[in-house]
Amino acid sequence: MADRAQLEAWIAATQRTQQRLRVALIPAGVVALALLVWSRPVGGAACATVGLFALFGFWITSSHIQDWEQQIGELGKPRPVGRAIKRK
Repeated sequence: MADRAQLEAWIAATQRTQQRLRVALIPAGVVALALLVWSRPVGGAACATVGLFALFGFWITSSHIQDWEQQIGELGKPRPVGRAIKRK
């Protein structure tokens, strides 16, 4: 398991990735809407693509951040010791 500093660095880097994704999705969404006005099939595909990028991009990065924050919360807790297996 990684230490606190490494986990916090990963969280900060992933939050920067989310910010870059947010900045990229805004103009992409505007372009997709303009394409929708120009041509329904092309614009619909563009809107769907931008929506999927937003959905999966934020879903994946948020789950990484949540996992790392949970690991930070467990750093101070003692780890459970496994039970010994009795052999005959």
